[in-house]
Amino acid sequence: MRNAKDLSDSQTPYERQIPLFPLQAVLFPGGFLPLYIFEPRYRTMIKFCLDHESEFGVVLIKEGEEVGETATPYEVGTAARILHVEHLDDGCMNIITAGEYRFEILEIQEHLSYLTGRVRMLDDPEAEIESVSESLTAQTEELYKAYEALSSRLIFAWHPPEEQPDDPRELAYQVGIRLRISLKEKQALLETIPLEQLLTREVEILTDENRRIAFQLTARNN
Repeated sequence: MRNAKDLSDSQTPYERQIPLFPLQAVLFPGGFLPLYIFEPRYRTMIKFCLDHESEFGVVLIKEGEEVGETATPYEVGTAARILHVEHLDDGCMNIITAGEYRFEILEIQEHLSYLTGRVRMLDDPEAEIESVSESLTAQTEELYKAYEALSSRLIFAWHPPEEQPDDPRELAYQVGIRLRISLKEKQALLETIPLEQLLTREVEILTDENRRIAFQLTARNN
């Protein structure tokens, strides 16, 4: 039977063993996710990650709930690195995490109190970026700028990021983070692996969202 130490000893360049955290959330690389850790199993998991400087996998729940019996996750998630920990007097923790890379679950193990998985990294930086056309990147950038501007007019508390990424992959991830769509729609974007295909789908969503927001603004002003 494997133990927690085996997780830190099972690393390869593209496959590794990491703890898994099923949540009602979709995390993209480059995104931030604050979490309140209160269940004993996940307090143990976070302690392991801190002790071994390990990331853990954030995976959207497919079946089940966050609390109680172990939920069934989707097969694609994002590895989260812990940036900050606040230890509370009752043993609970507030943590801030950042998404690092997308992965596919190859195998799930249930030998610990929390899920662990053998995962395969999905992002191949150089090959995918070379395949993305400049016109598609430019179209995504234009639609995304419009989306942020329109959202700022519609929602008082909306604050666009100070900078827009130049890198096509980072742009695709930021769009995924910022879109106000359902978790299942975000998960579908996360699972879209070829970068050109991901940007193409985001262009379609941004086009629809910009039309919807523009209509809402027009209706509000009439």
